[in-house]
Amino acid sequence: MAVNISKEALRDGTSRFARWMNPVAGSPSSSLETMAYLDSFGTSLMPRTSTLQGAAGGLGVIATRGVSRVVESVHGRVVPVGAGLGWRLAARAAQIAAGRALASIPEQHDETMWKAGARSSGALLEAAAISGAIFEGSAWLRKRYPSNTVATPVAVTALGIGGALYWAGQRLALRRREIESWPIPQSNTIPAALGTGMIVNNIGRLIGFSYKASRDSLISFAGPGFTKNVLGRVANAALWAAGASALYNSGVGYIGRANEKIDPGYAIPPESPLVSGSEDSIMPFELLGQQGRRYVSDVATPELIEATMGEAATAQPIRVYVGYNAEPIYLTGRAELALQELERTGAFDRDYLLLVSPTGTGWVDHTMIEAVELLTRGNVATCCIQYGRFPSFLSLQKVSLGRRQFRLLLYGIAARLAERPPEKRPKVLVFGESLGAWASSDVVMYQGIGGFDHYGIDRALWIGLPGLAKWSRNGMVRGSSELVPEGTVGVFDHPDEIEALTDEERSRLRAVILSHANDPIAALVPDIAVQEPEWLKADPRGRGVPGSMQWIPITTFVQTMIDAANAMVTVPGEFLSFGHDYRADTARMVHAAYNLPSVTDEQMTRVEQALRNLELERSARIKAETAAIAPPTPAQRARPGELAGVPLSQPRARGAQWSASALFNRLRRQEGTVQ
Repeated sequence: MAVNISKEALRDGTSRFARWMNPVAGSPSSSLETMAYLDSFGTSLMPRTSTLQGAAGGLGVIATRGVSRVVESVHGRVVPVGAGLGWRLAARAAQIAAGRALASIPEQHDETMWKAGARSSGALLEAAAISGAIFEGSAWLRKRYPSNTVATPVAVTALGIGGALYWAGQRLALRRREIESWPIPQSNTIPAALGTGMIVNNIGRLIGFSYKASRDSLISFAGPGFTKNVLGRVANAALWAAGASALYNSGVGYIGRANEKIDPGYAIPPESPLVSGSEDSIMPFELLGQQGRRYVSDVATPELIEATMGEAATAQPIRVYVGYNAEPIYLTGRAELALQELERTGAFDRDYLLLVSPTGTGWVDHTMIEAVELLTRGNVATCCIQYGRFPSFLSLQKVSLGRRQFRLLLYGIAARLAERPPEKRPKVLVFGESLGAWASSDVVMYQGIGGFDHYGIDRALWIGLPGLAKWSRNGMVRGSSELVPEGTVGVFDHPDEIEALTDEERSRLRAVILSHANDPIAALVPDIAVQEPEWLKADPRGRGVPGSMQWIPITTFVQTMIDAANAMVTVPGEFLSFGHDYRADTARMVHAAYNLPSVTDEQMTRVEQALRNLELERSARIKAETAAIAPPTPAQRARPGELAGVPLSQPRARGAQWSASALFNRLRRQEGTVQ
């Protein structure tokens, strides 16, 4: 059946669509949304792909639309229905004046968020009111001077879109010039970014429309009356919250199953009794999780240490790892298992005991651990306990769990070392990267350096400490807290900075924080949505922070959030000192922060090269589809009969044998014997 559409209807529909697409006057929020999208192309802390650029633009548009909706809601209640242009513009002028007054609040050092929020709210109110005034004026002009042809609205809209795209291109060109020297080249084009931005924007519109439709339906179903209206709104919010929770849980459950995956290159349990997962261990290899199995298998050997350092190894390194599945309910159980493993392996007889707080998946920075093992000539034991199975961005709620677990481990170690004479106690070192740095630093968030003495911690190294961490939020990082005596905490952008300190200055350091100036994970805090951060006020700005980057309320927060998702784009073996990638700094920083035995420049060069080679091999093992084509682990390349490394000076304690994991291990061995 043919559908006949008159020329008048077609012309009218085309004109309406053209006016709706107008980037300046399509709606009261059009100008504001267009500016937000154009601002998203501005320089930020990281390069972006077209997809990430589109996401930044789309989210910026959604955020500013929300601001405009609030302003328009107030405007609609103030201006009478059918009011003339003069009355409407007068209301807009009052909004602009109020916004300007709030935006003019003087900025002060260490001001409250309420004051900063009021100033930023004023700037947003002013911008939204100007956008609304432009819409009011254009609507009046269309009514006063109507167009009888479709050419005028189409031409005006095309001109506006063309101007916006040109402006976006100019901002993108400036961005490209700023990042030419950056080590991470990423393609970013206007068409692809525009397409992704439209998808993100439309998804936001669809979600908003669906939420409003379900809310109105429930209110209508409940019937008239204030109480029933409130109940309908509450019920709608509860239904959406339940749906979002179910979707989130199903998603993280699927992601969490990666913890059970066994990589073909890491399918063979280690033979050395000095690592977890071996036949002598109370921790079954099967319960270590994906990250744990990689961790224990890649332990350095005396042969590797000797070849790298040019001198004999003191001992074979010890690696203790407790998987989440070993005791998925009780933190105390996992901590006790770790302590048993430390006793079994003789870890307390080593000169250094390194306690590692992992990220959300249980991942540990292998490069850092290998650097410590090489630089100590093997005279170190490392211990790590997994507290989650999900990526860090899905594990923010697990930080408190990781903190409590790490505290239990510290308590247990302090109690055992107290029973030993001081000269027989190892130096207790703490390490955490990203979410691991957050969890481990939070252990002493109310004690500061006093907590180091309380738990017997000699030194701590935190890399890529998130801006949301308590140490970042309460001023201990900046040394502005009374809990941090002068000189005991140092924040460095590069190893050159800590190596430039005198021996006395380095000896006073207890907590060393390596944080790149352009690390968006360290910079991402809610405050930057309404307050200009210090790293943008600095003169000169830190390494990697673009000079053309400007602070814009909400937009800068969205940009930094997108940059955080792209903060660690790594290539195996290509170490960088940029963003959230600290691999190029690791060896020198570890040596200086922990005050490890001296090394020559030649030895440090060989260590750095060995770390790159080990990462390339590890990447090949992870990607290998079968065990046959996977490169052997360092332990598998060791000389026969020397997998255990250099003998210990004291016999190893077996530890308690009552645990569930020990029972599992014994049953496994019995089954193997029967077969």
